[in-house]
Amino acid sequence: MSRGVYVALSGAVAQEHALETTATNLANAATPGYQRLRPMFREVLAGASKKENLRYAEVGGTAVDGSRGTVRATGRSLDVALPEGHYLAVTTPRGERYTRAGALSTGADGMLKTVSGTPLVREDGKPLQLSLAAGEASINPDGSVVQGGEIVARLKVVRAGEGTMFAHEGGALLASRGPVPVPTTTTLDVGALEDSNSTAVSAMTDLVAASRTFEAFQRMLDTFSECDRKVLTTTPGATE
Repeated sequence: MSRGVYVALSGAVAQEHALETTATNLANAATPGYQRLRPMFREVLAGASKKENLRYAEVGGTAVDGSRGTVRATGRSLDVALPEGHYLAVTTPRGERYTRAGALSTGADGMLKTVSGTPLVREDGKPLQLSLAAGEASINPDGSVVQGGEIVARLKVVRAGEGTMFAHEGGALLASRGPVPVPTTTTLDVGALEDSNSTAVSAMTDLVAASRTFEAFQRMLDTFSECDRKVLTTTPGATE
């Protein structure tokens, strides 16, 4: 069997991973605050010898693209957009998580939550509880939460530290890998929301490119298979 078939197979597997990643980005193109995934590939030198110098593609995982999406004005006092590299801290049963989805609202229990129902936390890491009797809440550009004319809490905003990596846990919710994000102060865009940085057009373009590359590797595999078949059926002693 030609060893080139393994090179083509490794490329096909890598492109299958790229297709899955791109499909996720396309599904979240309309999710506010979503940060797209980028597949990470690396080249592997195998069978290094004087006779052969074959290189294989290997899936190295995925990385979250931290670039800022398009910001649009809403005029709503509980909508916030964050500077690039900054995240709102939220609490989940699995621990503290992070998001750039800034469409906030007060739940029936008085908790300040994201649109998906995940509670925000204060600077001290505790859930941000508001009074249902104190009227509408609003957020200042410095992250302070105002209710009844008084500052009642401050949003916990973090930034990615050196070596911090994020992984998606569904929609715009992120978990940190490695060093924990660092609490920080920054200026928020109040009355605005950040759209997904994965647009339908870019995701469809990536999807078509990955599909065509996958098909090219499939054709290579078919070609190698046909060559092997011909060798086995036409070369005397090839099957011995």
